[in-house]
Amino acid sequence: MLGALFFLFGFGIMGWVPRFPEVKQNLGVGNGQFGTLVSMGAIGSVISLIAVGPLVHRFGSRKVMVASATFLFAALATIVHITSPWLFLLANMVIGAGISAFHIAVNGQALHEQAPGGENLIPRLHGIWSIGALTTAMLSGLLIGSVPLWIHIDTLSVFVYVSMLILINKIGSSSLKGSRERKEEHSFRVLFNRSNIDWLMGLGSTCSLAIEYAIADWAAIFSKEELHMSASVSAIPYALFILAMIIGRLSVHRITEFIGIGKLIRIGTLVGGSLFIVAILLGVYVSRTSSVAGFMIVLGGLFIVGLGDSVLAPTLMNAASRRSTSPGSVVIGQIGAINTSLVLVIKPIIAWTAQATSIATALLIPAFLLMAVSTLSWKVQRVHD
Repeated sequence: MLGALFFLFGFGIMGWVPRFPEVKQNLGVGNGQFGTLVSMGAIGSVISLIAVGPLVHRFGSRKVMVASATFLFAALATIVHITSPWLFLLANMVIGAGISAFHIAVNGQALHEQAPGGENLIPRLHGIWSIGALTTAMLSGLLIGSVPLWIHIDTLSVFVYVSMLILINKIGSSSLKGSRERKEEHSFRVLFNRSNIDWLMGLGSTCSLAIEYAIADWAAIFSKEELHMSASVSAIPYALFILAMIIGRLSVHRITEFIGIGKLIRIGTLVGGSLFIVAILLGVYVSRTSSVAGFMIVLGGLFIVGLGDSVLAPTLMNAASRRSTSPGSVVIGQIGAINTSLVLVIKPIIAWTAQATSIATALLIPAFLLMAVSTLSWKVQRVHD
């Protein structure tokens, strides 16, 4: 049941990403403006992340999942009809808030379910989320050019929302229950002071997520505008990246039987980040004479960096939960608040770098951030030992 929720979560929220070129065209803005508008969804995310962790602890996961899914998919069904940048900004902030709230609630439920047996479910559940994201990316690629954007996303939103409500209702007695206690250690003032937040894991998580956000936002536009591929083919890079994430997340529990999680993180970040940089620069150069050859080089880099990045976010989140005395849902909110606040800065930097130079140059920024995560490998290993 929980795996199906993770699948639908990825399937629902990533469906419009491969169609960003159409969304950008509807708004009539440039790369810098579009990237900034997309990144402003982080404002809603930050507000949600600060508030929702304690709410899940107080009221339980089911109520928060229902409320957040309602706001999320209502806004998602609306945003594809919008042509005003200001209205887009408002709707995108609601989407950001809904995604973050559901993220905290469903991951809080996952931590609750994995606690009795001590099994590390998070990476595999995130892998299932990635399967949903890949499925919807492939579907979007097939629909581009044949089904209007608004019909696609409106139908998707209704289907996913209704399916989620059915699954949430079936979780029943196994859901994370709310707590009526009003302990001081669970207050907003204490939970969000500097000494109580795992800044190290939060910063590492942000660096690992930067490449995911950048590829989600820019891969299709990069393929169309700088590699000169068609709109439908431009959906392939993101889908391939997600496929690599799925393979990595579903395989990590087997790989760590032979290699420590710390060493796996070092190899994944350094090799994945460096080869992605080479692939982007070489792909653009080769595409001047052969678009297909340049595109294939970039696809190779995306697949490798997807494998390298795949285990980082769920592993760092799980490590932060183990290192903290706060409830799991609150830790998820804390880490998410760090991620989203910093992404609010990183995304516009990437967007305006793309505007001032090129998308290829802008994509180098998250690659270097990914490589920086290698410095945390020994701490993560120590938590898991």
